[in-house]
Amino acid sequence: MNRATLQILRTCGLLLISAAGLAGCAAPSGAGFPTFASIPQAPGDVRSVEGWNIAVQGTQAERQQLLAQTAPGTFSLTNTEGFIAAERSTLAYNPADVPPADQAAISTAWANKMRVRATPPPRPR
Repeated sequence: MNRATLQILRTCGLLLISAAGLAGCAAPSGAGFPTFASIPQAPGDVRSVEGWNIAVQGTQAERQQLLAQTAPGTFSLTNTEGFIAAERSTLAYNPADVPPADQAAISTAWANKMRVRATPPPRPR
């Protein structure tokens, strides 16, 4: 951890202690003061500083790996027809399955024809 991070953590800690002190002052008179024994134990499932450090380093390593995989020169957009042919050879591709260019117009015409033929349901008795 660098010096600035430690200074920020110390400042936040002091602010929390100050806020806790002010909260104690706001208690109604006669309520008594809290003791250190009334402070609950720290939960056991909280990540330690070392755990955060490992997680950050892992994220940075994944970032470097992603940048290396997507760096300029690692892929190109040339030979797209060859790429398509290779991908189609691995699939069960049938050119006849591709809908025609005017499929949207055909579907709209069919839907309009069905709307005209449709009859409303009978009124309830």
